Amino acid sequence: MRYYQLAPVLLLLLLSSCADDDRNKKAVDAAIQEEVDRRVNNYRKGRLQRCYEEAVREASTLADSILLIQARLSRDTAGKPPKPTRPERPELKTLNDSLLKIAPFLPQDSLRKLRRDSAQQD
Repeated sequence: MRYYQLAPVLLLLLLSSCADDDRNKKAVDAAIQEEVDRRVNNYRKGRLQRCYEEAVREASTLADSILLIQARLSRDTAGKPPKPTRPERPELKTLNDSLLKIAPFLPQDSLRKLRRDSAQQD
């Protein structure tokens, strides 16, 4: 008897689950739409970020090339100055005769004696 009481309840649950439920379909559609919106927003943000980075890279390249052109144009193009000419050779001064006539400190014979003595000792 117990099975007879459960059969109508199960039949009622089965029919209610098979029925077309708009609430469930609307919730699924809303969740799908939220996910699509989130992905579209992420794609737009990523694309905008890449576009911004590319624009900054191109602008810095353009600015660098402008600065290089300005530096080249403002550079001194006169070149190196020419080498100066060599000055004339100065006149040699002659020494006084009194400095040239100096007496030797040791007599010349003393050096010969030292050389002979050292050769004989060996």
